[in-house]
Order: sequence, then structure tokens, then C-alpha cells
Amino acid sequence: MDADGDPYKTDFLPYPEEITLESPLPESELISTVDEIFFYGVNSKSEYLITRIARGTNKEAEAWIYLRLANGKIYQLQESSGFQQSSSNKRTFSCGGLQIHYLKPMRRWRIFFNGLLKESSEDGTPSNKKVHVKFALIWRASTDPFDFRTDVKSKALTASLAKSEWKQYTPPLGKLFNALDFYAQCGIIMGKVYVDENEEFDMYLFGERLRFFGDVSSMEGMEFFHVLGHVCKNGRFIHVIEVSLPDVVDKLKFGFATLLTGGLLPLDGNDCILEKFVDENDVKAIIQAGVKFFQLKGTFTGIQNNFHNDEDRERYLTISCLDFELNSLSVKERKLLLGKEFNSFAEGQAGKGIVIKGKIRNISRKTFPKPSTFPSQSATALVVHFSEGICQNSDLTGGKGSSLGKLTELSKELQNFVVPNGIIVTTNAYELFVTDDILKEIRNLEYVLYRDKIDETKFACLALMEEVIIASIPDAVHQAIVMNLQNAFPDKKQDLKFAIRSSATGEDTEQMSAAGQMETYLGVSGISEIMNAIKKCWASQFSYIAVQYKRQNGQMINTPMAVVIQEMIPCDIAGVLFTCNPLTGNPLTMSISANYGLGESVVSGSEEPDTIEIERLDEDNLTIKNKIVGSKGHKIVLKDDGGIHTQDVVEQEKESCCLSDNMALQLGHLALKIEKSYGSHRDIEWGFWNNNLYIFQSRPVTTGAGETDFEIDHEFDGALRCENETFAVCNVGEVFPGATSPLGLDIILKYFKQVWESKRFLSSIPGQLPRYYAKGLVSMYRHIMFYCIDMLRHLSEDYSRAQSMALSFFGREVRDEELFEMVRERYSDGHEKILSKEMHLKILYRAFYGNKLRLKKLYETYKGYTLSSITYSSAQELFDHLLLNFSDLTLTMGSHSIMTEVACILNIAIFTILQKAYGEINSDVYNDFSKLLISSEVESADVPSAMESLAFSISKEIKSEDFKSMKIEDALQWLESSTTTAGEKYREFLRKHGHRCLREFDVYTLTWGSDQQPLVKLLQSLVGTVTKEKHEKKQEDLEQLISELKAPLTYTSKFFLKKILPLSRKAVQNREHSKSIHMRIVNEWRKECRNLAKMMVLEGRIPDEDLLFFMTLEEIKELFETRSPRIISKANHRRRRQPIIDRYIFPEVCKGFPKPTGEILVTYCTDIGWTPYFPILGGVVTELGGLISHGAVVSREYGLPCVAGLHGATQQFKTGDYVLLDGNKGILQRLPKPEDL
Repeated sequence: MDADGDPYKTDFLPYPEEITLESPLPESELISTVDEIFFYGVNSKSEYLITRIARGTNKEAEAWIYLRLANGKIYQLQESSGFQQSSSNKRTFSCGGLQIHYLKPMRRWRIFFNGLLKESSEDGTPSNKKVHVKFALIWRASTDPFDFRTDVKSKALTASLAKSEWKQYTPPLGKLFNALDFYAQCGIIMGKVYVDENEEFDMYLFGERLRFFGDVSSMEGMEFFHVLGHVCKNGRFIHVIEVSLPDVVDKLKFGFATLLTGGLLPLDGNDCILEKFVDENDVKAIIQAGVKFFQLKGTFTGIQNNFHNDEDRERYLTISCLDFELNSLSVKERKLLLGKEFNSFAEGQAGKGIVIKGKIRNISRKTFPKPSTFPSQSATALVVHFSEGICQNSDLTGGKGSSLGKLTELSKELQNFVVPNGIIVTTNAYELFVTDDILKEIRNLEYVLYRDKIDETKFACLALMEEVIIASIPDAVHQAIVMNLQNAFPDKKQDLKFAIRSSATGEDTEQMSAAGQMETYLGVSGISEIMNAIKKCWASQFSYIAVQYKRQNGQMINTPMAVVIQEMIPCDIAGVLFTCNPLTGNPLTMSISANYGLGESVVSGSEEPDTIEIERLDEDNLTIKNKIVGSKGHKIVLKDDGGIHTQDVVEQEKESCCLSDNMALQLGHLALKIEKSYGSHRDIEWGFWNNNLYIFQSRPVTTGAGETDFEIDHEFDGALRCENETFAVCNVGEVFPGATSPLGLDIILKYFKQVWESKRFLSSIPGQLPRYYAKGLVSMYRHIMFYCIDMLRHLSEDYSRAQSMALSFFGREVRDEELFEMVRERYSDGHEKILSKEMHLKILYRAFYGNKLRLKKLYETYKGYTLSSITYSSAQELFDHLLLNFSDLTLTMGSHSIMTEVACILNIAIFTILQKAYGEINSDVYNDFSKLLISSEVESADVPSAMESLAFSISKEIKSEDFKSMKIEDALQWLESSTTTAGEKYREFLRKHGHRCLREFDVYTLTWGSDQQPLVKLLQSLVGTVTKEKHEKKQEDLEQLISELKAPLTYTSKFFLKKILPLSRKAVQNREHSKSIHMRIVNEWRKECRNLAKMMVLEGRIPDEDLLFFMTLEEIKELFETRSPRIISKANHRRRRQPIIDRYIFPEVCKGFPKPTGEILVTYCTDIGWTPYFPILGGVVTELGGLISHGAVVSREYGLPCVAGLHGATQQFKTGDYVLLDGNKGILQRLPKPEDL
């Protein structure tokens, strides 16, 4: 089947099978299958990262971290019985503070850790010191995967099986393949590491990732030995494995080595020699990969890191760091070496890696936890009690309700705290309550909201809330509430009071907290008041603030909502506890905020509470680190007749901490158990009454795990193959100036990749076609660049041809012997010639003599092209249509690439003739070259000429000063309506060039036809500067033109110039014409992307049209499926960073990783009214507030730096100041204002 039109075969979307392979296995499969993810990376500075997560049943997992920094410090984690965090997106491996998830399967992963690691010195001296370490790293592929079941050479397998003994007549290959069910993929790891919140380290590592699925029953007794390495200078990876499995295979040797271009070569195990533990700390090997032979000698460095099962020592694993040399051998050298002692070793290229050695002695018999299935009545339950199992179903009871169900279960298990009794009115009850009149008002609200009618939206919110409040609760729901309250409180008293809280699905989660968006009613008593409070809770999700919050996060306006009815406790002391630092996520310190009375005064931030910091010395040893006594001017207490009121705190109580040390430590120890039960750091509401500890709520701490600016800036970067990789912006920087939008970048790189791999023209990159990594064109900081080595690959065959290619890219001669040597090494590494002479001539003939026909066919095919001629009923339909038509971009870009190549080849031929005439490359060569290529019939050159002609015509119709002083809107109206020559020329210009603009490859950019104001502004600047109209240049006499050149040309050279020059000029015209056709296709995509954005806004999937262009195609697809607020949040983050990275300027050639050089809200305090502005802020500073103030909580959710309680900030700073805001250190510093941004 032709791949054109299939978004999966063309790699515009990842295959569903790729997602399945990369995702954690279902819990039901863990009883018999290994489910592990492993990464390692190293560089020439001996910086290392080794990390692994192995999932088990009962939500347990194993985690390893080995981190070695350039300063010699080593940090380690071995958690053999950690807890897995819940993964709402089903893509995350987690254990404690370590989270690993794919960003795009087989292509990009994120490795995140925020927790405590044990520190040791470079010599491996252990230490009990625990240090807070946080890192957010991106892994990206630089090869395709190597499957150890299917990619192993049959010769290696048969040779090993022949030497082994089996119990059966035939070798048990099924058992072997089940045990070897894993794949490897080479790549890089990059990001930042933070140690103790004040040291920051940049890391760029080269290594591998391994994904294991092996069948547990097939692994018993298996021994394995892995050597994994990377050569720092040229970028070659190796992976040599020796495996023994009882009664199956003995010392099977296999693995792979990479070509320097990224291709994979399986090892020939029959010719593989591996000597382990030579002189105790050495390893030696001779391996064959394809036609290449390698000799390896390595020495273990540092300590050996032992990981094993502590309970029954069923398996062990040793990981050692390795320094090695790798020497490439000829066949003759290999034979000579094998004829001598194996110790003979020629000096090779230095590399670093790891050695993994292990054995599985016995198979761990995993057991399933009790299935957490819900009774059938959960589908229709109207009211449930906290203690019922179905209460933990968040789809039924919402975020708060399901959390209370889990807390209630935990309280029965631990029996050292109490969850106040209560019931939950479920989402089923809400759906039964919603009337046709309410639905009508909801539709009206959606209509005005999604069309940005602010006043109408506010009115519609009020009308909808009123409609909800006046509606009657159905009898079935009313009776269920009364009956369940009676069952929950059989000995009810008349003075029993309740807290009535909303519990929407999706709130109080790691993705979206919805803090303070819906109402809570305290001190409610009596059935009538309870019913009214329930309706008010339901109505509160339609308040203007709540509706805007949902819209900003792409959520449905009418969200299924439950309501919590919980007994209120007249607390003596209450407050909030964070099990980590809420700003940095540092788990060394827990933070308690406390006040007398109810916790409402602490949660709302209306009073300055006492603050107690508790330090974790270890899991069972806590100590009070610090106390800050707050002013505590008032406390909130329950009223006898219902409701709450504020009382003054007596002076004596103000002066002391309201929480005793014993209470604080009791609370801290309990918080650790709650944290472990939930599998994440928690924000816990608590209270003490009559010396009994009550827990009211537990939410995830929404801090620390969000993407950093560094990650957002580099998420689409390409991978370096070696540390001295070279990039160039040269002419590609003119075609793609600045930073491209994420959607534009995603589309461009995907269809360019398809074109480059088509092998339909001379510049096609040879070798294995990469699916999961880039060649040629690459993104860095969202700036498009070239891999220099890929562009100069012809150097491996012909130096002069490569220099000519360099001229076409750089516009000058390139003299960089180190770069040339890297090109020669990489593209002579096991490659056949880039193209055979026959294929070379065939493509040249097609290119030279087929372009006219190709261009005509292209024009006829896409004349009047429209991407969509029908009206789609939904945004999903339009998106699906777009995915099926990507081939239009590929075909037109492919034609443009062929014509560009022809023009390039002919220009090189002309330049070569001139170069030979002069005997060198000098300024005269360039002068003569430019004279020969001048042509007035090039479409891109016609644009400035047409503009100048238009400006001259305007100046003849109207005074230049008058036109310049006109408002842009007035000038535009005149140009559009004028019947003068200037008006006609303007409209003709738009007809011919209206689909063009600056950054025209980016679908985010508006063309001159779509947004004429930039064009009018440009014309205003040109009017008065053009004094005469340019006329079309007459056809030049080639004989005369050539005779006027300074070059001492021979008769033969003149003859060839006469033949080539017309072809060259025509080729340039064809190139520009084909580009114009391609730009028309891109413009149609631009229009349909805008239409898609409009439709998604009208469907409430995105908050504004602009945001769509800061998502990738995969994310848009996922947004249709899930309405994930995580995608909205990331897109907002990218948009905030876009103007910053757009200003980055890079040198023409970058060796190594390319390195170039939001507004901050400063206010007295923030309340719920500021929430709509948070997505567009770069940071927040308030004079009032603390760790749990509104500004701090919402800033953490949006991943913004925040400093709360910075007194006097609004007096010291003013709008327009340039500042440095460091949320970790609590610093707001004024910076000198840049002269020019």
C-alpha cells in the first residue's frame, strides 16, 4: 500500500503499536511478565546517569539512580520496595520521587526526579548524608530500536545452540525468545540537575535505553553480561551481550554496533570473543559487525554498584562504570591479532560506558492484590458513604470524594486518626437533577463564552446559577440523601453541623487542582439547608471564575459533579501540612501552617498562621527544624445556630505556637504514611479536637514536576551524535528565520523528512532510512538548522564536489579540516558509494530535462487547490481530513527540492568553471559568478521590484507625506477601494503574492493576504524613497556578458558557459516557481489550521485560536480524545517562551551544542479574580501571602516562579522594569534595562 495519505506510515503520527510497547503494562500482566525501563548516559567528563524502574504487583516498584557529576560527587538511590504513583495518562513509570514517561514513543522520554539521594565521594566512600536532588532530563533517540528477539544474527544463534545441551530433541527457542523479550535504543540525555536547591549542573550524556518485557518463568537461572559503550569522539555505540540459560543456551554472544550515521549492525556472535574480568577489573573483546571488526579493551572505574532483592536474594545485579578503547580492525589485522596473544592491543579511540552483570537464581512468585472492582450498583448509585468501596471511584464521587474514600479506608487500617463521617451525593444524582431548562442555559452560556462575549458571559453565568438554585432536587435523590444521612448518623443530634463541598471530576488531581473555583458551605444544619447548599455547590461550577478556569484548561463547562456532605469538627487547632517544600518539592522539609479554630482561616489566607518546619532525618526519624509564630489575630469557629463566625485570639495565645511539638511530630509521622499510601507528596488538611487528630482532605502537591523553561526550549531539539557535532544556520536561517511555532515545526520536520528519505534526488541521504531520529534538517531551540556533516557528506567521495556543495550552503569556501575529517570518517564508515554513476546520471537526466514537464504537471495539479471544499460538522472531522492530506505538502516540497538541486548543481558547474579559470577561489570569482546569475524573471526577486513599483505609483497619486501620515487602517481602505493605477497594482500584487510573507513555511504566520497591515506599513516606509519606476530588464547577449568577465576563460570554458548559463537561469526560475506553488499549498494548510482552531474554540477544547499553534499533531489528537489540561498548560508554557527564544541569534556554524544568549506580576495580593491572567504571566510576586496563599497555589499549578510575602515590592518596582525572579531563593532583583531587545 502506498504510504501517501496514511499518517502512520508517513510518520506524521506514532503507530498505536509503538504506544503499546512504550507504555507500562496493565496490572494484570505483571504476575508473569517483567515490566522495566532502564536508561544510562555518559560523557567524556565522566558524568554518568544510570536509572531504572521495575514495576511489580500491589503498586510496588524498584527504582535505581546512580548519578555522577563533573565535580566528582556521586548520588545514589536504591529503592527496592517503593510505591508507584497513579498515572492518569497511562504513560508513566514511577517509583517514589522518580518518574519516567515517554513524550513521544520511540523518540523522546522525560526522566524526572525530585527527592533525596545518598551522597558519596568519587572514590565510592559511602555516606549516610542525604541530599535533595532534582533533575528534569529529556532522552531523545539517535538510532532506531534494536530488538534482541528478531534482530539477532541467525549465525550467532545457531553457533551458540550447537555448543549447548538441551533436555529436548529440539532447542527450546520459545523459552529463549521469551527470556530475551527486550529492545534497546541509543540516544542522548540532556537537562539540568539541581543539588541542595543552590547548585545547578547542565548535563549532556550519550547512552542507551532498554525496555524489558521478558517472561518471568523463562528467566530462572539466567546469567547475563552486558557491555554498553559510546565512543566520545566519533559517536559510535556498542552493546555486547553474553547470556546463559540452563538447558537452553550457553554463552550466547550477540548485540550490535552502530554506524557513525546511526544505522544498526548486528554482531556476528560466531566471531565474537569476550573475556570478562581480565586482571579482575578488565574486559576485552573482539567483535564483528557487518564487514567491520572491532577490538575493545576496558577497565572498570569507580565502585561496583550492587542491586539485589533484599528479602530473599533471588536475583542480583552489578553495574560498573567502564573506560575503554575501541580499535577498528581490517580483516588482515584481525587474523594477525587472533594468531598472536589476545593481550596484543593497538591504541584505539577512547570511550565510556557501563558493564551490567547479573543472575536470576529463583523466580519471585508475585501475587495479585485484591481486585478493586466496584459493585454493579455503582453505575446507578445516587448517594454513597465514605466507607463504601465505590466511594473511591472518582468518576462517581469526584476528586475530593474519592480521596475521602481512600482516607477513610486508611484510617481504619492505621487507627491513629479519624476522618469525619459523611456521605457523597454522586455524579449520577447530578445528572438526574439537571433539567431541560438548565441544559438550555448551559448551551446559551457555551455559545457566548466561546465567542468571547464577556458581558453576555457574566450574565449567562448568573442566569444559569439561578436556574440551578431554583430547580427542585428529584425525589429519588432527596430520599437517598435523607436515608444515607440517617444511616451514617443514627444517633444524630439537633446541633450536628456539616461542611458541604463540591467534588468535580478532574479536580484535586496532579493535572488540575481547581483550587478555590467552586464553593464550600460550612456549619450547615438541617435537611432543608443541606439541600440548598447542595444546589449552590452544583451551581458554583457555573460562576464566571469557575467557567473561565474550565475554559482556560479546555474542559467541558458542564462537568459531572458530586457533593461531599461531611460532619464538621469544632477544632481547637487546625491547618494545612505539605509533605514537601511546596515551592521546590524538597522532601527533606515538611511544612505545617496552623491556627486556632477551624482551618478555614489558614486555607483562605485571611490570617497569618504559625509555621512549623519538620525535617526528615529518615523515614522513621523526624525532628522540628524551625518554628515561626504568626500574628494569629483571629480564628474561625462554628456558630451554635449554624454557620461560622470570627473571634479574636486572646493575647496570650497569640504569643505562642498553637501546635505543640508532640502534636506536630504526630502529624508529621501520619503524613508520611498518607504520602506513601497515595504515592505522591500531599497537601493535607488536618485538625485537633480534644487531642484527637482529624484528617479532612488530602490533595497532590502540584509543584516541582512541571516542565522547566529549559525543557520547553529544548523539547524538539535534535540529538548530537558526538560531543563535537557541528550545526549550521547558513541559508536555512534565511528560509526559517527565528523560532518556528511548535505546530509549524512539527509539520515542517515531518514532511521534510519524508522528502529527504524519498531517494528521488541526488541529495537523498544514504544508508538505512531512519524512522525515529533526524538527519539533515534539525531543530535547536525551535530554530531550524542543518547537520553540517550530512550536508557535506559528498566529501567522503570527492573533495572538490563537497567544496562546491559547501559553497551552495554557506556562500563561501569552507576551511575546517576537523569538520572535513569528521565527514570523511562518518560517511566512509561501512557505506557503499552514496550513488552509483548510473543512478547519478539517471537522476541528473530526469532533473535537467524533466523539470519543465514536472513543473507544468505540478501547476496543473495544484491550480486552484483548496484543502477543504466541504463544511465539517466537528473539529475532529476537519483534523482527520488534514491528516489524510499530508501528501500534498510532501509532493510539492519534493518537486521544489528536485528543482532546487538542479539549480544548485548548475550553479556549482558555473562556479567550478570560473574557479578553474582563476586557479583559486577569490573575490573575482564571486563577482563574475554574481554577474552571470542575475535574472529579472525570478518570482521571489519580483516581490521587491513589484513593491517598489507600487510605492512609486502611490507617490504619483497622493503626496508621500500624506500617505505616510495616514492611519494604517485608512491607508489600507484607500488601497483596496482606489480605482487609480496604484490601487490596481496593489490588488494585483495581492493576487500574485498574497500567499507569501516572512516565515512563510510556518503555518502560524499570517500571509500578506490574510493580514495586510504589515504590507501597508512597509509601503508607507517605501513611499518617497523610490524616485523612478523599474522596468523589466531586456534579455542580455550571452556572448557580450561572458566577454565582459574578468576570468581568463578558454574557448572550451566559454562554450560550456553558453550552454549552462541559460539552463541555470531557467532552473532558478523553476525553483522559485515551484516554491511559490508549495507556498500556496502551505497557505491552504495555514487557512485550515486557522479554521480548525476556530472550531476547537467553539467546542471549548482550547481557550483561544492562537494556542493551537503551540501544540504538536499528536497532542491535538490526544486533546480530542481526552481534553487533557496538561496539553493546554504545556502549550501556554511554549507560547510564553516563544518571543524569548525567537530573539536568539546563533553563529553561522556551531560546534558542539548550539548556545545563544514573560512579564512578572507584582501586586499587593492575589485573589480568585486574578486566575484568568495566570496563563500569560511569567511569574508572580505578592506582598501578602505565604506558601498556601492563592497566588502561591495557582503559581505552582501553572509552573510559575512565585515569591509571596515580599513586603514593599509594589513601591520598589514599577511597570517596565527588567527583573530577575528566583522563586526558589525568594529573590526579586532589578536588572539594567536592555538597550535593544
